[in-house]
Amino acid sequence: MRFVLALATLLIFSKFAAAVSVEDDVQRYIQIFSGAKHLHSDAADTFSWMGLSDTRLFDIVEKRLLEDADASRDNRNERNRVARYLRSLGFSGQTKYEPTIRKFLGDAGYDRFARVALQDLPDYNKWNPIISNRSSFDPKLSDNVNRVANMLRSDDLLLQRVGAKRVYFDSKDDILLELLAQKLRTNYARTDLNDRERSDSVAWQAKALGSSKNDKYVALLQEVSEKADAHVRRHAKEALAKYYGIRSR
Repeated sequence: MRFVLALATLLIFSKFAAAVSVEDDVQRYIQIFSGAKHLHSDAADTFSWMGLSDTRLFDIVEKRLLEDADASRDNRNERNRVARYLRSLGFSGQTKYEPTIRKFLGDAGYDRFARVALQDLPDYNKWNPIISNRSSFDPKLSDNVNRVANMLRSDDLLLQRVGAKRVYFDSKDDILLELLAQKLRTNYARTDLNDRERSDSVAWQAKALGSSKNDKYVALLQEVSEKADAHVRRHAKEALAKYYGIRSR
């Protein structure tokens, strides 16, 4: 059943695979969230890398959240769908939704999702214009690849981490791997990786680059595994072992 739902969502998304503008993207999602609820969870899962903030769309998501939250508590799948509405409001980056998100703090079923959404809100307020900036899009590349490229080109380490995760879980395009390699080469030697979030961002770059299984990046990963901070070194070593069979002491 899950496969059927995922396929249905894919068919809806593929119709708009190469959107001409951000407005096209917004209209695609308005269509989805104005329609059958069984498609909402998969669509909501994409908001973290779409770069959308339009209140016409997220007002619909907010309405769904407020209408369905109480009735969905006793059904795990339905509760997870509603939790995704909460996360989506965080991904919108729109502070107008903060009061709605805060209503779910302390709620046994939704508290942890509300807390993460509140953490996401200020980040995506900064990030969404960068992710969705079509002036930097290469028409030869897919929209998704262009969005990830925008993330990786940014100066924000935490946004770069979102991009690295997209490479790890999905996009292995050459341009993204080259951008990752450039960022990793620069970032691993930074002296400001003094908190776990920033260090973890660089670790994800090593992990994502290794997942390409491309031999051209072995030397860089070996360099990182020897010279980076402990957290980044560990992930570089794990990538070398997992994807290239190279184990170091």
